[in-house]
Amino acid sequence: MNLPENPPKVGGAQQAWSRRKKDRDAPRGIFRHSSGVWAIRYACSAGCAKHEERVGPLKSDAIRAYHDRRSRAHAEPGWCPIVERRRAREQARNEEAKQRSRVTFEQYAKDYLAWSGTVHRAQRTAKYEVGRLVSLLGGIQLDSIGPANIERCVRTLGETLAPASVNRLRDRLSGMFKRARRLALVTANPVSEIPKLKEAGIRLAFVSPVGEETVVSAMPSERRPLVILAANTGLRWSEQAALAWHDVDLLTGILTVRLGKNGQARRVPLNSAARSALMDLAALRRRPNDPEEPICRPAYRTVSREFVRAVRAAQGTLRASGREGEAARLDGVTWHALRHTFASRLVAAGVDLRTVQELGGWRTLSMVQRYAHLSPGHLAAAVERIVAVPVAASTELRQNFDSAVTASCELEVRH
Repeated sequence: MNLPENPPKVGGAQQAWSRRKKDRDAPRGIFRHSSGVWAIRYACSAGCAKHEERVGPLKSDAIRAYHDRRSRAHAEPGWCPIVERRRAREQARNEEAKQRSRVTFEQYAKDYLAWSGTVHRAQRTAKYEVGRLVSLLGGIQLDSIGPANIERCVRTLGETLAPASVNRLRDRLSGMFKRARRLALVTANPVSEIPKLKEAGIRLAFVSPVGEETVVSAMPSERRPLVILAANTGLRWSEQAALAWHDVDLLTGILTVRLGKNGQARRVPLNSAARSALMDLAALRRRPNDPEEPICRPAYRTVSREFVRAVRAAQGTLRASGREGEAARLDGVTWHALRHTFASRLVAAGVDLRTVQELGGWRTLSMVQRYAHLSPGHLAAAVERIVAVPVAASTELRQNFDSAVTASCELEVRH
């Protein structure tokens, strides 16, 4: 250290510089600060200059602080108090920003619905399900929701809803957290820790040919082609309601569904009954020259109500004629049962499940497995295939053996 040429004057006289420690009673590295408190001076392990730090009015506190800093300098290579304070300030700023960016589940639900409206079609269902979830989790911070909250929510929903409905709400909640994880709003999906509820097996309601004929007769005349078209194409009502006349080609017998439930288009071949129903609907057109005219004009609520009334009237007709079994088959039949009827008849006619999946527009083959038991003898035909191979092989071996014996006998005769 460079000392000034002229030492400072004290009391009018010059005083020589001294390297001797002023606080002789204080240990090494500890001194009194100009403010009057005890301070420490030490070196870090990052190669910086000496660090000075004020501790307090007690020398014992300064001694403990000095030894603590020295121990860290030896134990942690690269440790520096300046870098440590800088990191602490950055972490505090990040925590503060994180606290400002935290949202409640209700706030996130509003953003989720706005996003869902741009990528999903069933917004009415989404609003209902999200509303039910907000009533249970709305005031909780999104990133603080854990498996315990989800389990409590599922248990509360199970008190008033069926297991299948609870599972649909659980799936919606899981989808919301998956998106929140993609947006870095949460670090994990707590719904994945909670299993689904067991659902009871539900009877698949479909209409027999006798029941269909009776129901169609009970429908208003202008609605009958809609029922026949649904039963012979397997269209969902949303797909059938979105059809326009430019989507139908009666010459080739192809009906085009431009946007199905799974977001994909598909082409459905028309059988003779579906073509006849479309011809009847074409006779009811109001704008024959407009290809954008919808095929199905009435709303689903109107058609569904009329269909339910027709089913009840058909049950009364069948019971009056002594067909109690046919009337019982119509229990629980709704408009969507026509789609089940389409798939059931295909499987019963021997059509393979992969083809049924493609015709009906199901996303996975597991959705079509529900109809597998309707295939006539599909299990018996499957096990019979393993018998056909050994029988054929034994027949071939017998023929080869007979040929070999015949050749041997001819050779002996020749000799």
